[in-house]
Amino acid sequence: MQRYDRVPSQALWQIPLPATRHDEPRVLIADDDLEATRAICLALEDAEFTVRAVHTGLDAVSLARKWRPGVVLLDLMMPLGDGWEAAEAIRAIDLSMLLIAHTSRTDPDDLMRAQRTGFNGYFVKPTELDGMIAVIRDYFSTREGADDHASAGRR
Repeated sequence: MQRYDRVPSQALWQIPLPATRHDEPRVLIADDDLEATRAICLALEDAEFTVRAVHTGLDAVSLARKWRPGVVLLDLMMPLGDGWEAAEAIRAIDLSMLLIAHTSRTDPDDLMRAQRTGFNGYFVKPTELDGMIAVIRDYFSTREGADDHASAGRR
């Protein structure tokens, strides 16, 4: 694994293929910073995603289990279960969710730990939202493209 001297503002390792087609592009945000969460929710809703927000790791796991979002943005430092703990529990629920660490932590060890934990990407706050939105759109469009190719092959 590559060792970073400085954490990049955005790192992606892999965008998984969604296991199911999502009728609505659901994004769950888990962050204890209420103002930042509100701003990201508004930006994602403007980009036509269906968004829900929670403020603890425990709530993130519970809502991920019930609501089944395609994308989960997790702050790494939250009460009642940090982002790493929540990511491990969410990965046990669904391997195909796109998990993105969304954090102010810039230690290279945190980036590497996030990768080992099962995150697909790592965004450092403040985040360039257009880049994040593009990644989320790519995730949701990946399944649509796969469905289009499969149905074309059956014709």
